[in-house]
Amino acid sequence: MIYYRVSYDIPASQYLKFEMKIHNSKQNVLKLRLAAWRPGRYELGNFAKNIRFVKAFDANGNELKIKKTHRECWEVQSSERKEIVVKYEYYAGVLNAGSTLLDESQVYINPVNCFLFVEGKEQESCEIHLDIPHTYRVATGLKKISENPLVLAAKNFDELADRPLIASASLKHHVFKVQKLLVHLWFQGECKPDFIRLENDFSRFINEQIQAFDGFPEPEYHFLFQITPHKTYHGVEHENSTVCMIGPTYQVFKESYVDFLGLSSHEFYHSWNIKKIRPVEMMPYDFTKENYFRTGYIAEGVTTYMGDIMLYRSRVFSQTQYFETLHELLKKHFHNYARLNMPVSEASFDMWIDGYEPGVPYRKTSIYTEGALLALMTDILLIEKTYGVHRLDDVMRRLYDEFACKGKGYTSDDYKQIIEQITTENWDAFFENFVFGSEDFEPVLRSTLLKAGLELQVTPSKELYERNYGIKLEDSGKITQLAPDSPALLAGMQVGEVIATINGFSINGNTKAWFEYFHGEPLHLRTKTPDNRVRMIELLPEEHNYFPVYNVKIVTDPTTRQKELFEKWTKNLLCD
Repeated sequence: MIYYRVSYDIPASQYLKFEMKIHNSKQNVLKLRLAAWRPGRYELGNFAKNIRFVKAFDANGNELKIKKTHRECWEVQSSERKEIVVKYEYYAGVLNAGSTLLDESQVYINPVNCFLFVEGKEQESCEIHLDIPHTYRVATGLKKISENPLVLAAKNFDELADRPLIASASLKHHVFKVQKLLVHLWFQGECKPDFIRLENDFSRFINEQIQAFDGFPEPEYHFLFQITPHKTYHGVEHENSTVCMIGPTYQVFKESYVDFLGLSSHEFYHSWNIKKIRPVEMMPYDFTKENYFRTGYIAEGVTTYMGDIMLYRSRVFSQTQYFETLHELLKKHFHNYARLNMPVSEASFDMWIDGYEPGVPYRKTSIYTEGALLALMTDILLIEKTYGVHRLDDVMRRLYDEFACKGKGYTSDDYKQIIEQITTENWDAFFENFVFGSEDFEPVLRSTLLKAGLELQVTPSKELYERNYGIKLEDSGKITQLAPDSPALLAGMQVGEVIATINGFSINGNTKAWFEYFHGEPLHLRTKTPDNRVRMIELLPEEHNYFPVYNVKIVTDPTTRQKELFEKWTKNLLCD
């Protein structure tokens, strides 16, 4: 067993103190490692940059030689000593859904960030002693051995790495049951949760998802919510819990409630998809390096799609709310011109390069967006081809039963073969064109939606600078995107360039108004480039249709077949 103790002296320092006790088995050298990445975030984490004062001792307190040999690896000269004690400090100064934070209000730990593990002893059980104020409550999926002092346990390092915790005196807690599953809602941060409303909405989408898989893989589940006073939106999945961070406080249960539900449903679906149903490259996780995989369109794309459709099927989302989520997906897809350059399978592989950054223009697609639209089309086509007998749920259920429950990882071929077995049709062209190729989605997306009584509608952007000049802007005047071959790009404008004045007038955050005011006239823009050069740019008045708006609407006089398919798909009636 590996023993850990976590403590701290001054919360304002934001340094957590770690102590490990390791029973040695006649090894002269022990290798200590820190995870290079965390599941749910497919990029190198560089967590070692937060560690200082790594020291090792024997049971009598004699200091041992320790040497760093790699970015996340230390070697201890243990000389066959029976017990080794390792001490270090970790800077816990960042708050996001996958980070570790210490401040005056809470101790928030994602163990994968900060707990060292011993190479070769990953399967040993772990015991964690947490020294915190007696007024603190603890939200976690870890097993509690005792409350005072607080002692937690994990069966191995994989389980420890996957069990975040929040310890705080201000935690708000509500617990209820859905079927046999015990569900915990934990809120940290200023907020006023309506637990009656939350239990009603969460019970419905949780029940819908459990029915799709005929059970839940864990006896209980913890939603750990970090509510912030500023705008945030981030979630990380774990086997029996999730951390979701969302804000600002005053919008969470009002304007942002749909986003709050969408994030929660998405992360809950991950309990099966990626936590249990894993790509073969991640069975098991290798914490020492990148785990490259090309099935992100399933791991994240199917989850993105299912998170929203489950809310609509369970009547938590209205038709209007669900259509709004589709409109956002369509916007992200069609406004990203890289969709015609990079296949979603390659985007999955390249997540490890810059998957969570905007990246260079027109280079990469999103496994979330493209994967969700692929899942939507697959779901409708499955229902249509099997006359309502099967759907995407059945594919995911078979992946769970035939792979996850047998401890096997899946491949793209496995996923495709299940679809082909269900439909008794060949899907080579679909996968070659849209998963491993970069063919335009629009024709097949349009025809697929039509089967369910929905029309893909395209209208010009409401923003003049988008539709006429091919510019996407922040309120500050900063250019975030330029359409290929657009007047702005041909005039020499760059992503990151900031528009300061239009025809001699400072925009003062009113870019839209000034573009509209000078509509039809030549525009003389004073700008500042990312490398601080001031330039004058001229744009002549032109009529184009860059960055059009893509929406779905119900067709006029839908057929009986369209109505039936829509109902099978969404468990709702097709109606205006």
